[in-house]
Amino acid sequence: MLLILTFIIGFLLLGFISLYFGAKLAIIGLEDIANHLGISHLLVGLTVLAIGTSLPEISVSIMGGIDKLTGIDPTIDGIVIGNKIGSFFTQITLILGILGLSQSIMVSKWELRREGPMLFFSIFLFLIFAIDGILSRIEGILMIIAYITYLLLVIWSEKRIVKARIDIQNMKKERFQPQDFEIIETTLKSSSLRKDIGIFFLGLFILLVGAEITLLSAHNLAKEFNIPENVIGILIVGIGTSLPELVADLTAIRRRSCGIAIGDILGSNICDILLATGSGVLIIDFNVTPILLFFDIPMLLIGLSIAIFLLWSQKKLTQWEAALLIGFYGFYVVLKLMFFQI
Repeated sequence: MLLILTFIIGFLLLGFISLYFGAKLAIIGLEDIANHLGISHLLVGLTVLAIGTSLPEISVSIMGGIDKLTGIDPTIDGIVIGNKIGSFFTQITLILGILGLSQSIMVSKWELRREGPMLFFSIFLFLIFAIDGILSRIEGILMIIAYITYLLLVIWSEKRIVKARIDIQNMKKERFQPQDFEIIETTLKSSSLRKDIGIFFLGLFILLVGAEITLLSAHNLAKEFNIPENVIGILIVGIGTSLPELVADLTAIRRRSCGIAIGDILGSNICDILLATGSGVLIIDFNVTPILLFFDIPMLLIGLSIAIFLLWSQKKLTQWEAALLIGFYGFYVVLKLMFFQI
């Protein structure tokens, strides 16, 4: 039994490592491709960073949909859907708490006014679609359309904000600088562009392989030890696919870019629940376990409400407030394991 557990956990860790490095390579490739094509820093920041750190969740959804469609794992639903809720919950409580413990985090209220309502909207949209126990392809399309619409609104609002800033010192406090809108000039040769495209596809390949290893290992762990797949998806896969956000945001904080860190957490969660879920549902319908609707999503809404309130109240997250978020995550895990697995 111990040997089997060690074997499964080893492959699970291999999957997480592949997801991390695959996402990193894909993001590097995308950034360099954007530089070659002369795309502004603004668009790169809003798309590559937000979507890039959500690539593990997107990959898990896509490979989960393929596994279910081809019959490799017809009961993968709990892990895939649980992963989205678990990743969201982990980021908004545990990861945000870890970032807050590292130092007090300042946050702008304009960002909370924009991302906050969209976070709640994305959860309620998911809840409405899943209330019948099934997420269909049509609902997946609507989720993706909702995310694209949100992304366009974000780009439009960011442009208005930067244009409205005349004082350079005020600009430095925002997420983007005036040069964000300058077209990037590059002297790199076309061979370098081919290399960047190759790096992107290599990262994408590693991502998909890592997602498949993660899914199969998580399924075997659930089957071998009789653990509900939604628990594995929320508490194990959810944490594993959140690692890119944690690393990226800790790096941003060390560089005194708290706004980018908070923006990534808020933006990537919207991406996870809408774009990542919708990507998998486009392939095949997914079943949603009732316990996710009646326990996990309400707890997610409570956790999100606490996080937004703490960020809004003083425009910063202090260390004791960060500890409170981590404590709430621990409270949720205890309740989940003791009373609400099925």
